[in-house]
Amino acid sequence: MMKNWQTMILALALAIFTWFLVTGREVVETWLEMPVVMTNPPEGMIIEDGLVDKIQVRLRGPKGLVDSLASQHLTYPLDVSKLRAGKQVMEIDSAKLPLTASYEVIEIKPNRLTLVVDRRISKKIPLESAWSGSLNPDYQLLEVITAPDLVEIRGPETQLRKINKANVVLEEDFPNEVPRSWVEDVGLHLPENIEASPSQVRVEAFFGPKMRDIWVKLPLSAIAPEGYQAEVQQDFVRLNIEGPIFLFRNNEFRKDMSATVLFGGETAPGTYSLEYDLVLPEGCRLLKKNPETVSATIRKK
Repeated sequence: MMKNWQTMILALALAIFTWFLVTGREVVETWLEMPVVMTNPPEGMIIEDGLVDKIQVRLRGPKGLVDSLASQHLTYPLDVSKLRAGKQVMEIDSAKLPLTASYEVIEIKPNRLTLVVDRRISKKIPLESAWSGSLNPDYQLLEVITAPDLVEIRGPETQLRKINKANVVLEEDFPNEVPRSWVEDVGLHLPENIEASPSQVRVEAFFGPKMRDIWVKLPLSAIAPEGYQAEVQQDFVRLNIEGPIFLFRNNEFRKDMSATVLFGGETAPGTYSLEYDLVLPEGCRLLKKNPETVSATIRKK
């Protein structure tokens, strides 16, 4: 019985050995995905198009070894040290695949890469600033400025050659109350693969009321020196003033206006040609007055 037991153990061991021997020598085919890793990238060069993340390798080899590939992290080293600006073709070299001679490479997809390569450069460009939004119709945009007014951009040389300025737009609505100025940090309008330094700039927009000029007939008064009485030869003056259009929609603005003859140091009785002092509404300025001077007489009381 003991002898039969030993014979059975030996037969089982031979069967297992034979199975491993047969399966290990069985040849199979499979597809293997292999990530592409760039090596020795040249300074200042960028690949714009044509580079793939991985390649597919069809290979043949012993079943045992092929099954073990799934647990290995194999990558294809793509040497790009000799890249130059422009379009160029790089062959996928099967000799550089990290596989032993136990495997036979049948096919590689793709078997070549057509790369579009460009030089990475930088340059400084001016900014063109603008404001976009709705605005109270009584107001207008006066000016938009940026700080800084120059930025440095970096990217592919072929693209940077075409860029001579960058746009930056401040977007804000002021349908009712309008501030004198509005400031925000705003990003630049540039293609995705173009970097800018700084990437945001400070934009300030200045607003003001729309203006118009009108002629106004204004009563003229006089303030006589103490102990004297004054008489002005005319009762009214005409003024050409400029002011916000919303101010002139009614006559309320006239309440904030006055024209007054001031005699100053003139205290002797007589008739004088004098200038007159004006008070104008806030936001208005004098364009012309008619007459420039008025005739006034002072006499003792």
